[in-house]
Amino acid sequence: MRKIGLVGAAGGLGSMVGYNLALNGLADEIVYIDLLKEKASAQALDTCHGIIWEQDVDVYQGDYEDARDADLFVVTAGKPRRPGMSRLDLVDANKKIMKEVAKKIDSVAPEAVTVITTNPLDVMNFALYRFGKRPRQKVVGEAGMLDSARFRYVLARKFGVKFSEVEAFVLGEHGDSQVPLFSRVVVKGEKKHIKDEEERREILGTLCESAMNVIKGKGATTFGPARAVTLMVDSILNDKRKIYPCSVIPRGEYGLKYGSIGLPVRLGSNGAEEIVEWGLSEEEKEALERSHDKIMKICEEKIS
Repeated sequence: MRKIGLVGAAGGLGSMVGYNLALNGLADEIVYIDLLKEKASAQALDTCHGIIWEQDVDVYQGDYEDARDADLFVVTAGKPRRPGMSRLDLVDANKKIMKEVAKKIDSVAPEAVTVITTNPLDVMNFALYRFGKRPRQKVVGEAGMLDSARFRYVLARKFGVKFSEVEAFVLGEHGDSQVPLFSRVVVKGEKKHIKDEEERREILGTLCESAMNVIKGKGATTFGPARAVTLMVDSILNDKRKIYPCSVIPRGEYGLKYGSIGLPVRLGSNGAEEIVEWGLSEEEKEALERSHDKIMKICEEKIS
């Protein structure tokens, strides 16, 4: 029997994650955990009504004790970003939430893998690790998949191809210092050399606008991160060992140590089973180091 705990299930992103997980049949039970219990209960009931033609997943509102011995927790709880805010504006408020969540998960499911979406993602993933007792491979953040999806969208539109015909990745911070890997862009099976600086700036400008355009238009990003979380959970619980860009705690990979940052990760039954070291350009290596330095400074100042 597989069980997933979903922390922050009453919210728009949390409920969208829960619906995706249930519709894909990734667990036998999904426990919706939230301080807004009545709304979480309604979200669980709505989820059941949505999946009942296709799945037998038992989705219900509960607390951490109901999620005892869960295989995995998805954490979407936290104050959301509003228009005009940077993700880093949320550090002080959301680290308190992560401290409590880490304590609760340790008490009921110390072996569980966590997948987190709370912003600022990298700092909060580190907080969940720092305040908890689980090993680093059990603590994973979703961000690079969303950033990479946006990168692929921009490139597909620019080159007039199908989304599925573009392979592109973003590493580093889920934020302003993210590192799009132009050296690894593949379009229709062939490496695409985008060396012109003006062209790169144009692409990056469109990429940076995409997240805020969604937030301005509908208040929050939900579909993209929810689907990314679902793919990550599928790879973990079904031991598919797929490589996805995720926020993880490095121990020397890419020359980085501590903190949490977006890197290519092989996801399997133990969580982040391997940080895969790709060959990067010198420019990308330097950008990744700068991004890590930025995250580390915040972690050292704020997470204690």
